[in-house]
Amino acid sequence: MSATHIPSDADWLKQAATVVESGGVVALAFERLFGLAANALDESAVARSAAIKDRPTHDMGQKPISVILPSIEMCAMVSTGLSDKAYRLAQKYWPGPLTLLIAAKPGLPRPLIGPGGLIGVRVPGPSPALDLARATGKVLTATSANRKGAAEPTESKELISLEGVDLVVDGTVLGPPGSTIVAASDDRLTILRQGVLHLSAGEL
Repeated sequence: MSATHIPSDADWLKQAATVVESGGVVALAFERLFGLAANALDESAVARSAAIKDRPTHDMGQKPISVILPSIEMCAMVSTGLSDKAYRLAQKYWPGPLTLLIAAKPGLPRPLIGPGGLIGVRVPGPSPALDLARATGKVLTATSANRKGAAEPTESKELISLEGVDLVVDGTVLGPPGSTIVAASDDRLTILRQGVLHLSAGEL
């Protein structure tokens, strides 16, 4: 299926939600980057997202597909739970560009699971991606909308050539950096990447 490009002021949310509900992939703006949003609990949709990035699902390695949630309560859909410290950090910065690596729930699509059995989760900041997550009420993939090794696009027109995307939502983004990544296994918090949200060690 070739991608459909629609303007941001059209009824894009309803159309994007329909694509996600049918197992498709939507390319749209997150806080700072364009990403691929699909139903993260649908094995086929996750596999399609990986294929668009030219990443075989058995070879995700150190770069698993992270996910976005409509709310902090939805962590229960993908994780065995948040530690007290992780929960407090999430309450403080979600919605926002903070990705927490937490223990993954058994049975999730393999491309979502990183080293140590962790999954990257966040409730994104104000963005079309957050709107779509809340409209569908689903856990969505949150992988960057570019092929392996390619530059991060900053305008939606650059996404039209991505084979396999069902819908491209018009828009622009500021570009990198992306979200700040914090490992939250057990009751320890460790900053793995400082992104647009700057955290100090004293906050952990």
